[in-house]
Amino acid sequence: MGNMNATTAVLSLPSNVTSRSSSTRWLLGQIETGRGTAGTRSGVYEVAFVTSLMAVQCALLHPTFQFSRSARLARLAAGPLLVGWWLCFPFRLPVQPFETRSILPAFLAGTMALKSIEWTFVAGPYHMRTLKIIHGVPWWMKEPPPEPSPSDNKPGWSELALWTILQFNSQRGFRWSWGPASKGNQKSFLEALLELARLQAVMLPCLAFVLHSQDWTTHDFDSRRVFLDLGVPCFPGLKYVASVSHSVCAMLALSSSIEIISLIPVLCTYLVHPISEKAGLPETLSALVDPRNFPAQFAPLFGFSSLAHFWGNTWHQKLRRHFLFCGGKPAIALARSLCGSPRIQKASGTLAVFLLSGLFHEYLMYGLQRTPHPHPRELFKTFPGSLLFFAVQPLGLALEPMLATRIPKSLGGAKVWAACFLLLTAPLFTSDVCRPGGMFNQYRMPHEWTWLHFLIPAPFAARLLPHT
Repeated sequence: MGNMNATTAVLSLPSNVTSRSSSTRWLLGQIETGRGTAGTRSGVYEVAFVTSLMAVQCALLHPTFQFSRSARLARLAAGPLLVGWWLCFPFRLPVQPFETRSILPAFLAGTMALKSIEWTFVAGPYHMRTLKIIHGVPWWMKEPPPEPSPSDNKPGWSELALWTILQFNSQRGFRWSWGPASKGNQKSFLEALLELARLQAVMLPCLAFVLHSQDWTTHDFDSRRVFLDLGVPCFPGLKYVASVSHSVCAMLALSSSIEIISLIPVLCTYLVHPISEKAGLPETLSALVDPRNFPAQFAPLFGFSSLAHFWGNTWHQKLRRHFLFCGGKPAIALARSLCGSPRIQKASGTLAVFLLSGLFHEYLMYGLQRTPHPHPRELFKTFPGSLLFFAVQPLGLALEPMLATRIPKSLGGAKVWAACFLLLTAPLFTSDVCRPGGMFNQYRMPHEWTWLHFLIPAPFAARLLPHT
């Protein structure tokens, strides 16, 4: 794809850039020149071709092709091209001013690459499962796959297309045989609306804390600034209190933003689903907009009972399947081939999952902070805080059975251990993503907020409201 034209980049810079730092003049001289309309059009065709090829790779996992050796070879042949193309995708996009960049292109590319790796090597096939009502509660239950039979009726093109679309866009796998057992969404429309308001109320002060801590002159942050500017006197432990507060606010702002982005479309399903049922649409189509199929991304963030519970149930599980398949399973297989004990196999799988998660987050930041950028991320030069944060989590999980039992249950037991370990290691991640020009870069500084920023959900306000 062509790069952004320099003149367009100048005109698109928000006016608050000069108030943040003197990096505007630095940026204007380094915006790359675009290749024009023809280059943009060819880039669109290229994306369409790659996406279509990946959809074919996905469709070949349908149970119809279970006994087809050609389908398996086709998936295997398409894998290297798709994975390589997606990994390069965010670095080939037009260069945007760093003040308006988003992490979404890198997240999309990384997710698609992981999906394609799985679809290349998985034996398949995938089977759909239905939402069951048990004692009035919607559940996705683990079900044994149906017995394969070469004589099964082949699906029509419309059925195969719907199956492919659902699989292509699946993240947590609730509809699929590879997904976890999980409870469906039980909230009413009013409860979901109140949840949106609660998320906004949590996110705004946390976001304000993170943004106010940033120092655009040094391209770093000082979490003590918030307390000092609020009139809190400096005391010996202020540095540690501010650091813990910054980590908690950063994690809450991240989780709230992800939840808000996913909750807005879910609110629409409460209105569309009754219409689809009254219109007499087939059950398979009506189920696509059933609110029960869209539970929350996060469990209550302070409801974890241990470190294992936090990572396995509390924090979002959007990429759980990808990390397990692309990291955990190969590591377990390697440990087994080396005659490792079951404990070593489990530890190897856990370590590989978290290492892959750390590499994925590093990839996101490299896509966001590529040059030109006032704080560019450089291979083997930038401290890999995100990678190290996830790399040390298996250590906490390994120590948990030994150390958590020494904490009296009356004081919190394993929960206290998990909280202490997370707060001790979180600065590796939060200090990495919260610098100026980092993950929160698209949000305006708190002193520039208007009443609309309190009314419109923050992730959408960052894109919809102009910078003045």
